[in-house]
Amino acid sequence: MNVMRLPGRLLCLLLLATAAGCARKPASVQVSPKKVLLYGMDRSQRLTARVLDKNGRELEGLRAVWSSSAPDVATVDEGGLVLSKKEGKATITGQAGQATAQVPVEVVDAAAIEVVPSQATLVGPPGTTFSLTAIVKSSKKAPIAIRPSWSSSNEKVVKVGPAGAMTSVGPGTASVTANVGELQGATEVTVLVHDIVRLELRPATALVRVGDSQKFQVAAYGADGVRLDNAMASFRSSNPAVATIDGAGVAAGVGAGTATIRVDLAGRTAEATLIVN
Repeated sequence: MNVMRLPGRLLCLLLLATAAGCARKPASVQVSPKKVLLYGMDRSQRLTARVLDKNGRELEGLRAVWSSSAPDVATVDEGGLVLSKKEGKATITGQAGQATAQVPVEVVDAAAIEVVPSQATLVGPPGTTFSLTAIVKSSKKAPIAIRPSWSSSNEKVVKVGPAGAMTSVGPGTASVTANVGELQGATEVTVLVHDIVRLELRPATALVRVGDSQKFQVAAYGADGVRLDNAMASFRSSNPAVATIDGAGVAAGVGAGTATIRVDLAGRTAEATLIVN
């Protein structure tokens, strides 16, 4: 029988390499993302994990084992998919051998976004502005203090800022969307490029009781005398202790007295009187 003999130096190197390979044990686990925020129930986020040795090299083929500290708040499957169950906080742990990494998870009860108004018409020259309002509501329909992000489906028609302020760019239609996680609320926007020379606020005088409301309508007129109805404008009350008014032009009686309702659009203004008793 022929026996292959290896030189002593080469044999030592092979033994050292084998020993080094056997010694490559999990030393740390790197998880991405570092934290998870989920809005609403049955929302998901996938975690990924890299298992590393003590030299920071990834151990191929070695997977982390996942667990949740509060499965009633958020569960996690063997592939690292986190699923929200109810409002609260949990910690997701990825483990390989003795090495672990933890990811904090927060679940917020956010069920819907209401954008006010649901439809808007921007009338005026390019650069005309109007601010939308987004109300995030829980599964119990209660408003919650969350600030959404905003986007426009067509920035050649209308642009929108981080606080929901729209600016007209050119004629056409677009959707302006408020986003919180996977939740969305939208309004359909029509832009009519038209010079405004005069505004009217109707009714010119209104009387309401405390707790009642009054809807004010804006009529805008161009240089050609054509009336442009349903134009969106910025409303304000001269005395919020007497009456408040929202972005849709609905004034609410707060206390007895008189307030001036003022509207601004494309550099033009109009006023009306609201009497509360």
